[in-house]
Amino acid sequence: MIRLIVLGMLAKQSMHGYDLIQQLEKDRVDLWSNVLPGSIYHALRQLAKEGCVQIRDTERSGNKTRAVYEITPQGTELLLSLIAEAMSVPSTEFPSALYAALFMMGRLPKKEVIRCLEQQIAGLEQKIALWNKGEPGKAELSGNPRLVRQVFANGVAHMELDLQLLKQIKQDLEES
Repeated sequence: MIRLIVLGMLAKQSMHGYDLIQQLEKDRVDLWSNVLPGSIYHALRQLAKEGCVQIRDTERSGNKTRAVYEITPQGTELLLSLIAEAMSVPSTEFPSALYAALFMMGRLPKKEVIRCLEQQIAGLEQKIALWNKGEPGKAELSGNPRLVRQVFANGVAHMELDLQLLKQIKQDLEES
């Protein structure tokens, strides 16, 4: 995922690592991709070793020198391959750690399970609110606002189903 994101961003414009991180943080990519901004520098180094990105220029800022990266023709080929793979391989991403924990929740005291479920529910509600808040801005900035709205609606629908499940489990526990 990180390779796809980094190469995709560099295909739009050359940037240094800090710019990439700032853009990812601004776009809240961490909300849907599990890509942490701190992993960008590692990805850039790895992609450079593979010949997929190269340093186009360096910039001095105070005492620091920052490398400006650009995508190479080999990187463009990899990007296209990663896009095609991601679009053609069915995604079966589930909150698997949560599902495993739910099957084992009987090992915890009921009160602790309910507390954990409340935390999970609150976190999902916050995440849904952030997605809903971010969607209009992304739709405006994208070249395809309809696609952005569709993707956001699908992501929120997934989270709402998980939220519904957790609320039902919590209710069942409270009633038993």
